[in-house]
Amino acid sequence: MNDKKQIKTFKQVYPQIYSYTLPNRSDNDGWQKIGYTEREDVDKRIREQVRTPGLHEEYKKLWSAPAIFEPVEKFNFFDDHKLHKYMVKNGIRKDEGRGKEWFYFNGTPEKSKELFDSFRRRDFSIIQHGQKHKYTLRHEQNVAVEKTLEYAKRHQTIDFNNPNEEAKFLWNAKPRFGKTLTTYDFAKRFEAKNILIVTNRPAIANSWFDDYKKFIDGYYFISTADSLKNLPTLTREDYLQMTDTDKKQFTFLSLQDLKGAKVFGGGYDKLKWVADLQWDLLVIDEAHEGIDTGRTDEAFSNIKRRFTLHLSGTPFRALRNDKFTQEQIFNWTYIDEQKAKQSELKTGESGDHTDMPDMRLFTYKISDMIADKINQGVKIDDKDTSYAFDLNSTFATAGGKFIHEADIKRFLDTLTTNEKYPFSTPELRTELKHTFWLVGNRVASAKAMYKLLKDHPVFGNGNYKIILAAGDGKPFSDDNGFDEEVKNTAQNEKALDRVRSAIKHHDKTITLSVGQLTTGVTVKEWSAVLMLSDIKAESLYMQAIFRAQNPY
Repeated sequence: MNDKKQIKTFKQVYPQIYSYTLPNRSDNDGWQKIGYTEREDVDKRIREQVRTPGLHEEYKKLWSAPAIFEPVEKFNFFDDHKLHKYMVKNGIRKDEGRGKEWFYFNGTPEKSKELFDSFRRRDFSIIQHGQKHKYTLRHEQNVAVEKTLEYAKRHQTIDFNNPNEEAKFLWNAKPRFGKTLTTYDFAKRFEAKNILIVTNRPAIANSWFDDYKKFIDGYYFISTADSLKNLPTLTREDYLQMTDTDKKQFTFLSLQDLKGAKVFGGGYDKLKWVADLQWDLLVIDEAHEGIDTGRTDEAFSNIKRRFTLHLSGTPFRALRNDKFTQEQIFNWTYIDEQKAKQSELKTGESGDHTDMPDMRLFTYKISDMIADKINQGVKIDDKDTSYAFDLNSTFATAGGKFIHEADIKRFLDTLTTNEKYPFSTPELRTELKHTFWLVGNRVASAKAMYKLLKDHPVFGNGNYKIILAAGDGKPFSDDNGFDEEVKNTAQNEKALDRVRSAIKHHDKTITLSVGQLTTGVTVKEWSAVLMLSDIKAESLYMQAIFRAQNPY
């Protein structure tokens, strides 16, 4: 058979980025289409989009340029997807309704080409290096930095092949101490160039990036955390492509991601560069969580670093196990903070601690029905036994409802009607606009409470936005326990986004949780935590109640 077909082995392409507007559409003012084509004639490609059968629109091409990085290297092309992400990270709004390629440049149409030129030069500095605020550490924060610096200079690792076992330090500082900014200050004064931050709670990436964006210059922030995906962070690839010869970095990683890599004992071929790099400082955030395990020790042993800083507000296990000597610990407790506040108040002048809220712990009475049971006791194996009250049992469910639903309804009524209870008057409801409730020890309990609150005459009827920060956030589905909820990092990140969005758009909110958002996250608007759960671990209890101590 004589097959005379000719097969084309290649075609010539002209990778180009282009921008145009639709001037005759008043609702399109300020919007630009940023597209990509491999054709030589850009206008022909644009006409195909705006002049189809039944549609004939005028367009104005603003610019087009080759989609190739500078300095020009063979085959080093890019398409519009990475450019679009770059624009979003530079604060340019994208309109999904018009299509994924439309961006808003109201009043500054020339900025689209400026951003293209910056991206083409691989200049990521404009993403992160804007105007920064000046800061002054509080007295205790400065003490922490100076004490750690003095110790680190004497005990840091000099030879990475022979690490110093004493090159570590613990900040045992209460929640709301300000660990992120204080750590950044320590890193700068320690003259660290490469800093690795590892945490068991990826959701707290927002706190680290918020302080970085406000205060820290001269460093780049590298992270692929889901909670930061639309914020101006860099990837490792972005960082390596930069031409800055004296660049310095803060890299943020989750402990789960680290332990999943082969080089750190996991099963995935990734993060080898983390093991290869010689780090100046390893920061272990929320060091009380998931740290004291064999797998974690193995992972950290493969990280070469000069010094390690542990951060925790509740390092009870590490202290019990004498993991640190007194010389290796800086302590700052709630009592220390209140002493400083009272000292400032006595002078009659406002100080660093004057606006720090006092913590008030209130107890609520058990209902008469439960009290009767306590007095009567129960029979077990025909023997009278004292009744043990258990919050988790009280909020237990069956078939998606509370077993003691009538009693819990009365409890909610008591909260909203009885004098001196937290939601009993309009004034108290105004003081407690946004609150955090821990309900039972199963996701099903939080979901049952969600349904009751939605139908309650005070909490429901649109008076409060109820956020379900438990399981997948849907009223009907899974039933994880407390431990699973605490460790589910992806759902924690999504829950935090939902909470912040709800607070932004609603005057009053209640966030229901079984373990999510109890550690390492800051929601400044939360003014109270309602504990309807028996938490066994003292560290988790203390972490949870301090979610409410935010100056706001």
